[in-house]
Amino acid sequence: MAEQSTLLSVKDLEIAFQTPAGPAKAVNKISFDIKQGEIFALVGESGCGKSSAAHTVMRLINSINAPGHRTGGSVCFKDKDLLQLSNDEMCGIRGKEISMIFQNPLDSLNPLYKAGYQVYEAIVLDKTPKIEAWQKVESLFRDVRISDPEQRIYAYPQELSGGMRQRVMIGMMLSRNPQLLIADEPTTALDVTIQAQILDLIKSLRDTMGMAVWVITHDFGIVAEIADRVGVMYAGVLVEEGDVFEIFDHPKHPYTRMLLESLPQGSKNDKRLQTIPGILPNPTIDIRGCRFEERCPFKFDKCEMEVPPMQRMKPGHYVACHLTSDRNGDSAL
Repeated sequence: MAEQSTLLSVKDLEIAFQTPAGPAKAVNKISFDIKQGEIFALVGESGCGKSSAAHTVMRLINSINAPGHRTGGSVCFKDKDLLQLSNDEMCGIRGKEISMIFQNPLDSLNPLYKAGYQVYEAIVLDKTPKIEAWQKVESLFRDVRISDPEQRIYAYPQELSGGMRQRVMIGMMLSRNPQLLIADEPTTALDVTIQAQILDLIKSLRDTMGMAVWVITHDFGIVAEIADRVGVMYAGVLVEEGDVFEIFDHPKHPYTRMLLESLPQGSKNDKRLQTIPGILPNPTIDIRGCRFEERCPFKFDKCEMEVPPMQRMKPGHYVACHLTSDRNGDSAL
């Protein structure tokens, strides 16, 4: 089987927000690739910079005059640096080639317009005839498994359930056949049954449409259900990346291991769930060493003094941790 080609390549991306205490580094030199047709999950605690990275890729965070702005790095989509394109050029990519589902679908949908019309607006951007556009709206509602699509296209967002609204947003984002779909916490505020349906829907649409999916989440349960590869973020940095089975079976970074140990296993004999003591470091303070050092039970002197480089453990598995080599340079894991 031929290797998938790289669709999106993020290199040394840095994002900062202006605060009264000084610049807060939300993202600090992260790098990762997303290949055609794969589902890549970026996982980590709330506030670690996952959504900021996605918003920058969509050029929703870029202006030097805005509170948040990119301070370094590049984002290449099919060999085009998105951060160097003009606004008009980016408008031709945003929605058409890269689409994004935001966290709360009720906030993203306009309560004054019917759900079907809001999807219709996206379709007619490509000069699709009106009758054909409405037929496609109904077809999309059917594709995303909305019951009674002929009636639901005339419903207002507030007349739909949370799961229905999320399906409308997915339909809207798929209406122009994007090559990359960014799903930012796609199951937030949904009950577990609807969560499973939404995740199954995303996987099914990936398989039928051949698009790549970038999922942003703090839930390793979602990662296990949907992802092909995983990137683990902590306090603005990428600490581990690899195949989903490799990450779950052989996690190397202490943060990844502690996150996995905090998951309920569903057994009556389960031990008390693992917790991670402490809080995220202040993003306005420059940290000389590892950002996880204060919360890490395995830390030693080097962790406080040096930033751990991203190291290759095996093909496709990378980790940024001094524990991968002891003080003499030999493997410690």
